[in-house]
This record gives sequence, C-alpha cells and structure tokens, in this order.
Amino acid sequence: MGRYATPAGSSASIGRGSARLLLALAMALAGTVPGALAAQAEAAGETPLRIGVINVDAVALQSPAGQALQQELVAFQEDVLVELQARQETVREIEQRIAEADSLSVDDRRVLERQYQDALTEFQRFQQDKQEEATVLQGEGQARIREEIGPVIAAIQSDLGYDLVLNSTSPIILFFSERIDLTQLAIERLEAGSP
Repeated sequence: MGRYATPAGSSASIGRGSARLLLALAMALAGTVPGALAAQAEAAGETPLRIGVINVDAVALQSPAGQALQQELVAFQEDVLVELQARQETVREIEQRIAEADSLSVDDRRVLERQYQDALTEFQRFQQDKQEEATVLQGEGQARIREEIGPVIAAIQSDLGYDLVLNSTSPIILFFSERIDLTQLAIERLEAGSP
C-alpha cells in the first residue's frame, strides 16, 4: 500500500521556507537513510528499495492536456492583445484630441477629459478582467493535466514496483510506499526514550 504526497498548489502545500528546510533535511539524510532502509529490507528478506524520479514539468508540457493548454493560452493571448491594442488606440486618440484642444471651451474640454478617463478606466478594467480569465483558464488546464498524468505516474510506480517516486525538478514526493515510512518507528523510539 502506498501513499501519494500532497500535490503542489493545493491548500495543504507547504511554504517556500518550509520546503527549503525539508529539502535540506532530506539531502542531509540522503546518504544514510537509503542505506539503512536497504539494509532493513535485505534483512527482512524483501527486495531492495527502488527509487525513481520524474520530471513532472516536462511530462506536463508534453501531455495532450499540456499541449492543448498551451494552444488555448496562445489563442487567448492573441485575442486579448488585439483587443488591448484597439482599446489603447482609443485612449491615445482621445489624448491627442485633448493635446490639440487649446481652442475648446472649458466645458468641451471637461467632456473630452471625462471621455479620456472613461476610456482609460475601461482599458484597465478590461486588462484586469482578462488577467483573471487567464488565471482561471490556466488553473482549469492544470487540473486537466493532473487528471491526465496522475494515473500514468501511479501505473509506472505500480508496474515497475518503485517505493519512492520524486519530482526531479522540485522537492516534491509524488509517491512513497509503506516500506519507507519511518513514522511509526520514530514514534516508538520516542516513547522508548532511545535514539
């Protein structure tokens, strides 16, 4: 029976400082723990521990869902850029009319300045709305990617019998087996008062 680690980006993910601390501890223990665990497994007559790494970023980018997300984001960005340029041109035209409006009455100038403020506000609001839409689009795409690659990683772990699967580009454990879970041993030693 294995356990899957909490995925990055979830509400239960750890902070940056905590992740660095955990990575440092893991690296410090990396030289002793695998040897001790392998010796334990060998003494118990079990097969040696198997540890694998997966570059989740590369898998995600090459996945069908990842490719689809890239295309969606590019198309979205192109559409937004066209609309932003049109809105920006409207703002510039009003700016130009204000700059050339020396002969306008005070009331006409105020109307023009109000049009400028309205156009500028609309431009900024549109930009903000599209940024929010892009965030939602990206979040939904990442969820599809996780749904697509999660079963693949689980199948690889199961088919090849890995006890520990790590993300090669970040300190994230993707899967670990009960064989390498030292939690109960640590609790028992604490209760016994021995190191």
